[in-house]
Amino acid sequence: IGKIFEEVQSMVTFSGTFDKKAEVLEKNPEMKPSRGVYTAESDGITITASEVYCDGLSVFLTAEVYMKKGGFNQMAGNLLYLDGSWKLSGDQEEKNLINQNLEGKVIDDQTFAGMLKIDLEDRNLEKGICDLRLSMIGYDNLSKIKEENIEAFHNYKAEWKLRIPFTIDTSASKTFEINKENKGYCLKEVFVSPYQVVAYTEVPYTEEKITKEDYEKEIEEKTADTNYEDIGISYEEYVEQVGKTYGFSGTVVFDKNGKMLTPWEEIKGRSVNAVQGADISKLYIYVFDDLDAMIEVSEKGMECDAVKQAVVNTEVEYR
Repeated sequence: IGKIFEEVQSMVTFSGTFDKKAEVLEKNPEMKPSRGVYTAESDGITITASEVYCDGLSVFLTAEVYMKKGGFNQMAGNLLYLDGSWKLSGDQEEKNLINQNLEGKVIDDQTFAGMLKIDLEDRNLEKGICDLRLSMIGYDNLSKIKEENIEAFHNYKAEWKLRIPFTIDTSASKTFEINKENKGYCLKEVFVSPYQVVAYTEVPYTEEKITKEDYEKEIEEKTADTNYEDIGISYEEYVEQVGKTYGFSGTVVFDKNGKMLTPWEEIKGRSVNAVQGADISKLYIYVFDDLDAMIEVSEKGMECDAVKQAVVNTEVEYR
């Protein structure tokens, strides 16, 4: 506890030097020496939060998972799968975890240590408290996979609640306003930190009229055989999700040396890319409305002719 970043920071997807910047979550001297104060236990599994760091956009949290009955020596890969939700203290609604894994390493048969990434929506914070609620922890069993056994996935359902205080560190992060437009696409801004590059693009869409009656009918159909009175989504949110069909948008980011950054996800014009030690002092960013062109540039690099098919491109110098 207090040294998990040092153990896993070079092997996780969003790698980098966290251990020199992260806050170590305080230990409680009345508890066992190996356990911190930020601990939750249920169903024979104890989760202990260790360190936390926030680059202004994401909270990077390390944790130790202790499983009393063991089994981690049979774990395939380096991911613990998670289900759950989170919210900032003061918020009314919880948000589902998007990055549903704790990425790290097996310490011994009973212990796994790793890092969880939680993406914030509010980038104007100086500090905050994250209420994290996990409802499932799972992993793939190596021996079962080799046997092609459908029971390869082990999961444990319970509830673990943690309250994690964090402070925003923007000393090495910067947001660049771009606002370049073409063919209905607009590259609005680019967030850069030593760990991730995130490009925000407005994407053209077609809109289908969704009436309140359509929404209420959907609720009635989906809740007919349940005890729920609604489907957990407001009329406005339903219109946003169902009533709009967005055009294709694919973003490719290269570093100063022409090396492509590792893409992580792209959802509705939000492209997240892991830095992984790349030279990001200068970035070349291309937004495509054509999947084939994007794939060709991803495979052949920024010198290929398909780069010319980008609807928007820009260069960013990060100091």
